[in-house]
Amino acid sequence: MTPLIIGLCTTVAIIAFAEIFRKIDLKLFASLSLAVIPFIYIGFSIDLPGLILTVPAASIFLLFAYWGYKRNYLLTVIGLALHGLWDIVFPHVSTVAPHGYDVFCITIDILLALYFYLKLKPAKT
Repeated sequence: MTPLIIGLCTTVAIIAFAEIFRKIDLKLFASLSLAVIPFIYIGFSIDLPGLILTVPAASIFLLFAYWGYKRNYLLTVIGLALHGLWDIVFPHVSTVAPHGYDVFCITIDILLALYFYLKLKPAKT
C-alpha cells in the first residue's frame, strides 16, 4: 500500500507543478517526463543482462517522447501507458529494484498519461 500512496503523492506533486506554472509548454513537459522516467531504470540495472534490456527500452521510450512532442501528443500519452507495462516486467529484469517499485511507477505512469491526455487533447469546436 505504501508504494501506491507514494506514487499518488509523487503524481500529485508533478501535476501541481504543471498547474502552478501554467506558462510552461505542457506538451514539452509531458515529453520530458516520458524521456526522463525510463532512464531512472538504468540506475537499477547494474548487471549486463539488465542493461541489455533496459538501455534499448529506455531508448524506445525516448523516441515516443520525441515523436510525441514533434508529431502528435498522443504518442507521449501512449508511451507513458506502455511504460506502465514495462514497470510490470522490470522487477524481473533487475536484481536491485526496490520492493514495490513496480506499483509506485505504474501509478505515476498511468495517472500522468491520463492527465496529459485530458490536458493536451484538442478542444472540440
